Amino acid sequence: EFIPIKHKKDHIITQLPESLKEAARLFVLNITIRFMRGQEHKHNSMMIHVSRFTAVHQKISSLVKNYLEKIIIDVNNFCKLSEPETQSDIIIGLRETFKKFLNESEYQWQDILKNLSEKTGTILVREVHDKATIPLEYRDDIATNVIAIGGNSLSRGFTLEGLSISYFIRNTIFFDTLMQMGRWFGYRSEYDDLFKIYLQEEARSRFEEIIEATEDL
Repeated sequence: EFIPIKHKKDHIITQLPESLKEAARLFVLNITIRFMRGQEHKHNSMMIHVSRFTAVHQKISSLVKNYLEKIIIDVNNFCKLSEPETQSDIIIGLRETFKKFLNESEYQWQDILKNLSEKTGTILVREVHDKATIPLEYRDDIATNVIAIGGNSLSRGFTLEGLSISYFIRNTIFFDTLMQMGRWFGYRSEYDDLFKIYLQEEARSRFEEIIEATEDL
């Protein structure tokens, strides 16, 4: 419904699917938890890879920026108030996303609320393609928190530091291509309980085939 696997460069996108909004909220929560764990100097990345067309990346980037701005505004305005859920649908969404994915973490929702504003405002949205006006750079002097949106450039060895959320649609049956995409599942020992992958069922089945073939070999 959001974007078919086969689409043209002028494909119209007017809103983000709920699954992508959820992924963005989860990324915000991941950054907050890593901050609370004392990992505030580490980079954090989310990847969105749903098209090979620059025009589509630009449309998605604009929508993601708008949604992220809403999150930042509501987090700054409400999260340190008592019962902020009564003030904001965004805060309700963050709470429900926390309960869905992170309820078994070492922190309670109230602990998250107290720390949400620390890093949420630092999140950048960057397009990764030849026509991007602002390049994606990971600085050495400060942690970079970024939502990266791209296509072929992300497929060709571009490294996303601290990758914890991967949201992608890809139609391929070739094992070597799928194996290369395996790096988009990024994990490190200090946050291996946080990363999540959003992909269509067909792609998930093909990754299962890779594992089975590797084990057979």
